[in-house]
Amino acid sequence: MFKIIVFLFSFIPMPFVMFLARLAYPVFYRAVKKGKWGLKAGRIIPKVFKDMDSEWHERVVKANSLHLMKFAGEMLKARFASDRLVSRKCYIASGKEFLDELYRSGRGFVILSCHLGNWEWAAAYLALNYRTLYAPVFVEDSKGNRLLNWIRAGHNVVLLEASRDPRVSALTLMRMIELLNRGEIIYLVADQEALGEGFKGRLFGAEINIFGGPFILGRKTHAPFLPMYSLRDGRDKIALHFEMPFFLNGENLEEDVKKVTGFFEKNIAVHPEQYLWSQDRWR
Repeated sequence: MFKIIVFLFSFIPMPFVMFLARLAYPVFYRAVKKGKWGLKAGRIIPKVFKDMDSEWHERVVKANSLHLMKFAGEMLKARFASDRLVSRKCYIASGKEFLDELYRSGRGFVILSCHLGNWEWAAAYLALNYRTLYAPVFVEDSKGNRLLNWIRAGHNVVLLEASRDPRVSALTLMRMIELLNRGEIIYLVADQEALGEGFKGRLFGAEINIFGGPFILGRKTHAPFLPMYSLRDGRDKIALHFEMPFFLNGENLEEDVKKVTGFFEKNIAVHPEQYLWSQDRWR
């Protein structure tokens, strides 16, 4: 049934999808405020931004609810979106020189991103306009997860399976090392909290488990990391922003972790209304 809905959405023009999102937003906002369906932004944002007043919290939660509704509509169109639509929907707003320099070098590199704006469409845009991206995604034996990865597939983005099984994740990590050494591009969305112990870092004052992938890849391959975040602009297009590349060489792990978490925190703090607040680390 869900695949039929996705197929039908492919015929709906994007502006009308955005209109439907605005129409459904009030219901979704009330659910966010009540914490229904696992939605946590209404509870997390006041804890993260304690220095802001309740009016500001309310305004950000409302904007975040509308953004997520639009994001959901975009994802329903993602599977069957034409390459032309993807290229019209997204554009590079800043830092293109950093991307172009790494691309021309022919060496492998990692695009490091977070759950800001629409990172899914950003990946498709880059893969279509530059070259194939290899993106690790979490896989579990659930219908919802399988459908999500079915939607993500295509547009020159190759999905690499990672899971709670450490053997599967280890094989994926070895595959990413091989790809980087071969000159390919890895697209890594690494801001969500990792399972288990290992690498530690701080995000908005909370100590969290950090995915070890970026630091292992950096140490093993010496590949550059290109920070990128995406934002929805006033026209409902997805603007991609790149920052100066850096290396995670393993010489100082604490500093390496700060490079990654600092990039995430800096941009989330400026645009909290477009972040996916799905994990409450501030209990």
